[in-house]
Amino acid sequence: MTRFSLLQRIAAVAVAAGSGIVLGVVAAPAAAEPQLIDTISCNSPDPWSSVPLRIAVDVYNNVELPKDGARPPVLYLSANTLRSASLFEYTVETTVRWTNTSTGAVGTVILPSRGHSVNWEGSLQTGRGNISFIVHQKIGALAFVPMVNPQYSSCSGSATV
Repeated sequence: MTRFSLLQRIAAVAVAAGSGIVLGVVAAPAAAEPQLIDTISCNSPDPWSSVPLRIAVDVYNNVELPKDGARPPVLYLSANTLRSASLFEYTVETTVRWTNTSTGAVGTVILPSRGHSVNWEGSLQTGRGNISFIVHQKIGALAFVPMVNPQYSSCSGSATV
């Protein structure tokens, strides 16, 4: 439940109480908001030019309903760059390898994407605990076929879920 809808319910109860109507409203506990816990730099060479792509990867926890439908608890990663290839497109294959150092669980998630800028996002179903992860990006130009002139980069981070 968002704060706005809770305020609307309080206002409805106040109006109803002022008109003599009695309503029983029980407020549900507020859902945890996704929390941005870190932004890591995951820059990469650009397959279209000599200027490197500046890619920021936002790391979130407390995500109850991830966009990709994963079951919580998850660590959610969202990467983007402001520069676009305008007329041309990028093809991106991102592989994230993670380890839950609290439980020993490990996993790999592959996140493909395509677009005028380098954007990708996805959930890591890590379970609760301390998580370390490594992001491997393969970014290529889309020139009649995908992954022309592929460029490789990697970065790492850690978080608690």
